[in-house]
Amino acid sequence: MSYVEQTLAGGEDIIHRANFNWTYSFFPVMWFAIGAGVLVMFFYIQFAAEVPYEELKVGWWSAIIAGVSGSIILLNHIILLVTTEIVVTTYRFVYKTGLISRNTQEVSLNKIEEITLHQSVWGRVLGYGKLVLRGTGVGVITLPDLDNPIMLRKIIENTKSALRQDQRERRRINDDEDDY
Repeated sequence: MSYVEQTLAGGEDIIHRANFNWTYSFFPVMWFAIGAGVLVMFFYIQFAAEVPYEELKVGWWSAIIAGVSGSIILLNHIILLVTTEIVVTTYRFVYKTGLISRNTQEVSLNKIEEITLHQSVWGRVLGYGKLVLRGTGVGVITLPDLDNPIMLRKIIENTKSALRQDQRERRRINDDEDDY
């Protein structure tokens, strides 16, 4: 069960979970592929081309270091992807990171004052961008490259609007009850 699901209040539902764009994983996957490619190359040179180990000793150690480094970079990135939650609920926005330690930034939707979109030319072409949320009492929440940030911004704004409308409706009902 995710952090957000564990902390939902009564009557609170998850509206949307944001996803990272595939470009966010490009460089970690590239470093892993380079490291694995070097290992495969030395494996081929030694066993298919039958070059003795003694002639490839330094190369093998370099290949092992490259393979391990690429694997560590990719593993670290996968852990980051799996343990990060970016969620809009009916009442709040939650940005949670961390595997063993947990860091959360949460803000009530009615406290979000400004949502800024940063999207480069490549971001527009490939459909990713960064959102920066500014709110009363929480400061700034800067999100990493997300898939379709305009849709996330629209979902936040629509949910804020629905929340305001619900609050107005409750006030109207309470005022009508007070009149009796």
